[in-house]
Amino acid sequence: MAGVVQRSALALIALALGGLVYAQGYNPGNAVRINGVEISNQRFDAFYTEYRRSKGVAVGARGDQLELMKQLRREAMDLMIEQQLIIQAAADKGIEVSDEEIDAELARIKEPFNDDDEFRRRLDTESYTEDSYREHLRDMIAAKRYLDDIRLEAMTVSDEELEQYYRDNERRLTLPEQVRVRHILLSWKPLGQPDDKKALHEQMQTILDKARAGEDFAGLATEYSDDSTRVNGGDVGFFARGQMVPAFEAAAFALQPGEISDIVESPYGVHIIKLEERQESRLLPLDEIREKLRAHIRDEKLAKVEAEEKARLREAAEIEILIPIESAGKS
Repeated sequence: MAGVVQRSALALIALALGGLVYAQGYNPGNAVRINGVEISNQRFDAFYTEYRRSKGVAVGARGDQLELMKQLRREAMDLMIEQQLIIQAAADKGIEVSDEEIDAELARIKEPFNDDDEFRRRLDTESYTEDSYREHLRDMIAAKRYLDDIRLEAMTVSDEELEQYYRDNERRLTLPEQVRVRHILLSWKPLGQPDDKKALHEQMQTILDKARAGEDFAGLATEYSDDSTRVNGGDVGFFARGQMVPAFEAAAFALQPGEISDIVESPYGVHIIKLEERQESRLLPLDEIREKLRAHIRDEKLAKVEAEEKARLREAAEIEILIPIESAGKS
């Protein structure tokens, strides 16, 4: 079995800590060697910078972000290795990409740029020349085609697979009991100001008496409630257990449709609650979710075959990381 070349006891420690080890003989020119193909330190730095941007992490990390930066470097290295392995596999399979295909893809990528000069400046920031970027596109298109080929079998989900998945996952496909309520909230005073709990309860009791005497609950909510739902007549919508604060939830689920609760205290203030509807727990009918479920199964199968192929390629590969990943191309 081929694998990552190891170096000394320090390499073993690095493996335990981060899953990466370094080849003997640090080479400032190249970051990694994958089946004999060397990727430059400059290319890794550009790849890492783009990966970091995709994660929303700005350039120039604060001291408290150093561990995050190390983690992102390891992830970027893993991803770059994975991409290179797929590119190599596509080449081994004889997948070819025509110049016309590259021209079409390049035209699509250039669309957001104002002119060619702006596009070339962007290439320069990512350490590409126009020619090297065309070769990069050739590699990416070939890699996509390679993955598309291994995904073909997973694209089909038979009715038998669908029905078996439905039977095996009935619990996951069961909607929990839900209730739809309206409520009126009188809020506690802002932090630092003493609450007059008795006065707040008395005010809410007056509103409760009006509601139980037959006044329109939605109208009372619009007039008196401090909650943002007052614009909808206090309508909270449907919710299941575990989505509201405990006291509010317990009171809501204890009601029958049309019934109004006693005064309920929560961290937000005092409430009265009216139950509008209750939906019992139910298993979603297969016919209702058939196509969504088929798409979900397809996505699971695609992810599985892709992960298995990437693992197979890595298992067979000779990978030498030529730099200490935490210090590679600091920026």
